Amino acid sequence: MTWIRWWRRRRLEEDDLSEELRAHVAIEARQRVEAGQDPLEAERAARRAFGNATQIGEAARETWGWAGVERFFDDARFGLRMLRKTPAWTAVICGMLALGIGLSTAIFSLVYGVLLQPLPYPQPDRIVALWSSAPSHGYAYFNVNAVEWFHWRAESKSLEDVALTRPIVNFNLTGDGSPQRLQGARSTWNLPQVLGVKPLLGRVSTEEEDLRDAKVAILSYGLWERQFGGDAGVLGRRIQLNGEPFEVIGVMPPEYRYPTSAIELWTPLYIPKDEVREGLNYQYISVARMQPGISVARAQSEITGIMRRMMQQYPQEYQYTGNDFGALVEPLAASDAAAVRSALYVLMASAGCLLLIGCMNLGILLLARGNARAREITVRVALGASAGRVRRQMLAELFPVGLAGAAGGVLLAWWMLRLLLPFLPANTPRVDSIGLQGPVLAFAVIASLAVVFLAGILPARVASSSQLVQALHQQSRSVAGGGTRHALVVAQIAVTIVVLFSGALFARSLGALLKVNPGLSAPNLLTMHLAVTRAKYREDAQVSAYYDRLLQRIRQVPGVTAAGIVNRLPLSGIAQTGPVEFDDKPGMPKFDTDWRSATPGYIEAMGIPLLRGRVFTARDGVTSPAVGLIDEHLARRVFGSADPVGRRFRLWAGSAGVGPWTEIVGVVGHVLNDSLEKDARPQVYWLEAQRTQDRGALVVKTAGRPESFTQAVVEQIRAEDPDQTVYDVRSMEQWVARNLESRDLTAGLVGLFGVSSLILACLGLYGVVSYSAGLRLREFGIRMALGARPAKVRGMVLGHAAQLAVLGSAVGLLLAWPVGAAIKSLLFGVGRADAVSLIIAPALLIAVALVAGLGPARRAARTDPAVTLRAE
Repeated sequence: MTWIRWWRRRRLEEDDLSEELRAHVAIEARQRVEAGQDPLEAERAARRAFGNATQIGEAARETWGWAGVERFFDDARFGLRMLRKTPAWTAVICGMLALGIGLSTAIFSLVYGVLLQPLPYPQPDRIVALWSSAPSHGYAYFNVNAVEWFHWRAESKSLEDVALTRPIVNFNLTGDGSPQRLQGARSTWNLPQVLGVKPLLGRVSTEEEDLRDAKVAILSYGLWERQFGGDAGVLGRRIQLNGEPFEVIGVMPPEYRYPTSAIELWTPLYIPKDEVREGLNYQYISVARMQPGISVARAQSEITGIMRRMMQQYPQEYQYTGNDFGALVEPLAASDAAAVRSALYVLMASAGCLLLIGCMNLGILLLARGNARAREITVRVALGASAGRVRRQMLAELFPVGLAGAAGGVLLAWWMLRLLLPFLPANTPRVDSIGLQGPVLAFAVIASLAVVFLAGILPARVASSSQLVQALHQQSRSVAGGGTRHALVVAQIAVTIVVLFSGALFARSLGALLKVNPGLSAPNLLTMHLAVTRAKYREDAQVSAYYDRLLQRIRQVPGVTAAGIVNRLPLSGIAQTGPVEFDDKPGMPKFDTDWRSATPGYIEAMGIPLLRGRVFTARDGVTSPAVGLIDEHLARRVFGSADPVGRRFRLWAGSAGVGPWTEIVGVVGHVLNDSLEKDARPQVYWLEAQRTQDRGALVVKTAGRPESFTQAVVEQIRAEDPDQTVYDVRSMEQWVARNLESRDLTAGLVGLFGVSSLILACLGLYGVVSYSAGLRLREFGIRMALGARPAKVRGMVLGHAAQLAVLGSAVGLLLAWPVGAAIKSLLFGVGRADAVSLIIAPALLIAVALVAGLGPARRAARTDPAVTLRAE
């Protein structure tokens, strides 16, 4: 209602002003008539004496306030009418703007949801993650142990409290329908207090419940809704987890997602006393809340001091770690996104380059449009418009373009996000927070208007310059802004070269990864995970016997050629590591290795080559001598060219004592366990019956597509144990592909930005070459009249296009060198100055540029000299 009253009052003021201006002219005219002048002559003289009524009216409106805003919207409405007169040109610039804004907004939504959006906890800037660190061993950070947690809590003054969590715990939920595997966590009682979250229903565990390993459980909001229908009566109910009754004591709110959103329930973390004494059990993650006013750097300094004192207090336990062993303190949000942060920064930089190219392209088109409106602008200046007023008008006319670009960009971003989200790497945090939220929409609108404003500054200055007016008065064929257009095209091409070069580097890195041999045979290999219930199989011998019966059933399935079980699947992102020592190498340092417990048949099923000796067989068992396998890397490092078969190794555990000696019965090929990019540690294999673990990964080699065997294998598992849960069912090829997800996404999106940049740059080049050729039609006509052949004219136009492309490519290659250095850490198998990429980027652009110049070149070559000269 306020705006309606303001608009009515404004209309009345406008009517009064118009009436007053007419009255002044009428009074002056009447006085002149009374003095004897002719009425018509008197009116004309009165208008000349009064002056420019439009300028006087604008000056009067300035005293009312909001005049600038009104002029802005008047100019915007005029610009909208102008855009409607040229629908093709309007569609081109709006499409280009929407492309740049859409791609940039989609990437910004990823960056905002993963990196910038605050964590859903009170005062999230005070929450930090704590990690162990041993840089000299290649570990920037890794899990912590219980002893470190005790010392941090007891000695730190900068941390308000510290919580500890074991993040990977498998729970088999039975009793209600089919058995389900739930991913849970065991956490200390103070975790909710550290994060500042209170339960939605019920309570959290207590310190006393942690100390006695109480069978209580806290449900996530998602599990409560899905499994129990959001029933508040679930509190106090007993559910069967791993064959034991757990009492439900609480339900957490939706925002409670620590350590990840995949966690569905939490139970108390019981830490055995012997683990507190021994310490070297790095299976936990830690989070802390800093005291108010404490910086991360100060907390880091204090924790570093605590770690140094611990190394002096426990010299035996830390002798293996080296002098640089310590701890890392970093904000929890940054820690969660560490795996994808660099890739997101690269994508955001690529999107920014695309936006910059779109801005320059829009500037080129606006320069041409400004030259086309030269006569109109000259008339405006002649009628009294200042240069500043002309600039403001031209910028305001672009306001509808900015809004249209923002709207189209938001729609494109929404569509792109629907395509992108399913392909995000599995380790991307807070995926459910990614979307077109308020800050993301604000980014789209601001970016669109900023691009339009920046693109319109130069054309507005050129259009309002005295050079343009002088050129018009002189009827010159030269047009202002030619140098500016060429500079924009060169800059556009240079930025495009940078994006193309980056895309080529990432594509070649992905190609190099695809050629990596993981050390196993992935085709026709089905995998699935099992979590054995210790309430049913309490003894290691019972677990081993259960695995044997299970494998016997699965091997009888038609089409199954081999099957085995291992505690940790290669390339699954889960590792179990530690040092080992050899009996006849007392002076040799302990070797950090990947530990694997495997059944007979595992090596054969995975296709890991046997190089010496033998693999595990059915004769190896619980009561037989301890046997093990080592991989070729460890054999070469320890024994050189000597045969290691028959030698012995054992687990080294510092002051906690050592494991039994294990005879090496075979040497197998090396397997990439962590990832295709990282080959950090050699492997040792224990016989699963002699080193039993609850967690198992079943691998089944099949004669056909592994997916077609899933149902038959699961049926055999359920036939042996109806309560056995099966989860994470996928082929080994899918595990390999999972390791390439981040590379695939980065290479694909940077490549998409490169292609989009190439299209925009060539559109800009086409526009400049076509416009320049049009200005030179008289020259071409004279040349052809004097005997020049059409091929010569085509060569001149194409030469102009090639000159701009080569110059832009040269500048781009200079910029590509530091860009390659900046992304060096993200590359694999290629250098930062990869010769192939340095050749591909400019060659592709120059080729496309010449194609873009063919159209203007052909039109110029068809120039009729007679028609052109007659027009002059």
